[in-house]
Amino acid sequence: MPEISADSLRTRLVASDPSTWHPVAYKAVAPTGGVALADDGLFKPVMENNITYLLSSFSVNHMLVPFRMRAGQPSPPDDAPQVPLWDTDLRGSSAGRFMMGAGNTLRWIENPELRRRLNELIDGIEACREPNGYVLAYPPDPPFRCEEPNYARSWFTQGLIEAGIAGNPKAYALLRGHADWFNHWDMLPNLIYYDNNSAQGHIASTRTYLSPVGKPEDLQVAEKYYVMDWWMDQLAARHPDAVWKYPLQNPHSYLVTSFEAYLDHYRATGDRRFLDAMVGAWDLIHDDWEHVGGSMAICECQWQRNSVTGKMELRHPFPPGSYFLSREGHTGETCGSVFWIKFNQRLQQLYPEEEKYTAEIEKSLYNVCLANQLGGITIRYHAFLQGRKDFADDPHPAPVSSCCEGQGTRLFGSLPEYIYSVAPDGLYVNLFEGSTIHWRQGAQEAALRMTTRFPFEPQVSLSVMTAAPLRSVIHVRVPSWASGDVPLSVNGRRIAVGRPGSYCAIDRTWSDGDTLSFTLPMDFRVTEYSGVDQIAGHRRFAIEYGPILLAAAGPLDSRSVVSIAHRPEDLRRWLKPIPGQPLHFAIEGDAEHEYLPYWEIDRQTFCVFPVTNPPST
Repeated sequence: MPEISADSLRTRLVASDPSTWHPVAYKAVAPTGGVALADDGLFKPVMENNITYLLSSFSVNHMLVPFRMRAGQPSPPDDAPQVPLWDTDLRGSSAGRFMMGAGNTLRWIENPELRRRLNELIDGIEACREPNGYVLAYPPDPPFRCEEPNYARSWFTQGLIEAGIAGNPKAYALLRGHADWFNHWDMLPNLIYYDNNSAQGHIASTRTYLSPVGKPEDLQVAEKYYVMDWWMDQLAARHPDAVWKYPLQNPHSYLVTSFEAYLDHYRATGDRRFLDAMVGAWDLIHDDWEHVGGSMAICECQWQRNSVTGKMELRHPFPPGSYFLSREGHTGETCGSVFWIKFNQRLQQLYPEEEKYTAEIEKSLYNVCLANQLGGITIRYHAFLQGRKDFADDPHPAPVSSCCEGQGTRLFGSLPEYIYSVAPDGLYVNLFEGSTIHWRQGAQEAALRMTTRFPFEPQVSLSVMTAAPLRSVIHVRVPSWASGDVPLSVNGRRIAVGRPGSYCAIDRTWSDGDTLSFTLPMDFRVTEYSGVDQIAGHRRFAIEYGPILLAAAGPLDSRSVVSIAHRPEDLRRWLKPIPGQPLHFAIEGDAEHEYLPYWEIDRQTFCVFPVTNPPST
């Protein structure tokens, strides 16, 4: 690993001229409001749990303590101890976590208490604002070995943006004032070299630029002090070392958040170099660092100096295809999957006809994010794939504002925006979740109601609601996991057939009450394990049903895995649906184990990649 002071690792230090930028418009955009979830779907209870989590975690007074201390203001007695690291070394991260979660949620579900606390928090932050616009919770001269200028600033900045979208009247003014201060900070040339996950500071600047109060200077600062051409070259060439041997601080799934920022540069400037690098980055993560269910197979592998050779080397590395399964492998962080979803959402909006980006969002939502919400109590850190989940041994887990809680609450609050995309010619139906969207088609208001019990049942019905005939294209996603073609009918008459892995465009003049219906064919898919956690003489395999990752739940053997006395090639013979329990499957001759959705696993032992028994030949 080269030393970080080497010229080869520098950022650009110069910025392009805004007059040369040629912004790229999204072909279809995620809605920021106007979607209501059905009461009987999967997503609405998740959002309600998220509200409970936010309201039962930290008080507004607790979150304001570090801001008041930095501003030299008196503070009422704290109602809970400041949490080590998250409140003491990443000051302001708890406020960022709350603003991200609450701001996103309030776009779709109005909760008076949640809004009151969000407004009270922002009022308290405003009261601590310096005359020069500085508003963060830590002093503006942090030591070099410190994560706050990138980590805490990113959470806080994105929290203000989400609060602004949700309608808080002060959030954008605070954001703009602070960005004006930040863009002239004398520490800017050093930020990418600050300690631990420094690359995530990038997204704070690009999202500020793309906000309603953005200025070209925001993007220019990001370009000068975060954009690294040498890294983009590695990513565009699909060089694995660009991921697992990233030389600045620690290779981590957090690199994906910087991928989001590089795509923001492409959208803002039209420079294809950014896009080419990020398409390469997508290929690298998808091919070498993504578990079968969508979780990230890379976590935190820090550089350290060998005391004998003096060379820098990785501690607990995650080489391509390592795919650790257990808690010892420290893999599958919730936050990594949130970043992956947000990265794919950007690509989806650029290329809405490319079904693969929606497929990534879907499986990460079902198999990681929903799986890692522990009711309204907390958010799990990891998506372990065998043994027991986080908090399975803890009867009273408590929120601590961890990285996965911060990004998890942000994700749960934004669930409605992944179901549909709005395009100039109509609507994209991306996910299959009971809901209603109101949108504007040109000068006309329209609505679409989706009725479905997916994934428990495969039928989907889309009903158009319009005051006058509406010419519009409804692009229906036909998932790549579909086991066959999908006939689509309007008002009971077949009009098209969709092919798996595509969008089927239904272009017509719609009348009020028109109904588009289809059935999604779901079947089993088997993936044989190829990572490092092999068991000699045995095969390991995972099963998916449609987009749903299944887990074999029940007692573990002496090797801490589940043994299945069947061949995966014959699974349709030995795996049978359990009546009255959708997505649950019994195993022939094995009363101790059953397959069920990974997201439903709670405190029981399980294995996603069980071992075949008898041994493979």
